[in-house]
Amino acid sequence: MRNMLILILSLLMAAPSHAAKNTDNAKAVLDKTAKQIKASTPFEVEFTASTFSGTQEQGSLQGTLRMKGKKFSIASSNMACWYDGQTLWSLNKSSEEVNVSTPSDKEKQSMNPYMFVDLYKNGYSASMKQVQLRNKDCHEGTWHASNAKKEVQEMSITIDKQTMLPLCVRMRQGSNRWIRISIFQYKSHMKFSDDMFTFHHKDFPQATVIDIR
Repeated sequence: MRNMLILILSLLMAAPSHAAKNTDNAKAVLDKTAKQIKASTPFEVEFTASTFSGTQEQGSLQGTLRMKGKKFSIASSNMACWYDGQTLWSLNKSSEEVNVSTPSDKEKQSMNPYMFVDLYKNGYSASMKQVQLRNKDCHEGTWHASNAKKEVQEMSITIDKQTMLPLCVRMRQGSNRWIRISIFQYKSHMKFSDDMFTFHHKDFPQATVIDIR
């Protein structure tokens, strides 16, 4: 499930005049969220990521994301990855293999659910509504892609009104495949050393390292 946490984009091309206002409102909310996320780094969150075909769940994983600037790490029961700002180490725990790569922007976006904080700013149209999630009053913004070739055709972000932090991100790929990322236990202003975002072979002595750079 290495690519479960996928890049987020969307846009509605031929939007009527009232959609422009909705887009401005949605962008203003996400501006606040992006600012809040960037101001709270380094941070740690617990998440559950699930894939769906229509409404049928196909698989899920629970994990921990740590982020410090452009560096991040993800740990779950069956996989882990570390990104130090240049090199990505991806560990498959079942096969005990570690792939070492220099990821493209697209690959980095596919691994990190918080990459949207800079992606939404240009070329987006959206609608905004008020919802409740986990007994919290929330904003929910929804985006649609203008180009059928875009990997993600639809996206929604549910944001806690009190903290202005995301609680859930949902994305549609193609006509019927969905990814949902639920975010829990947000811990801000953590103290992480840069060493935490690098793979150390001594911690996984049985792992085979495969350098694909």
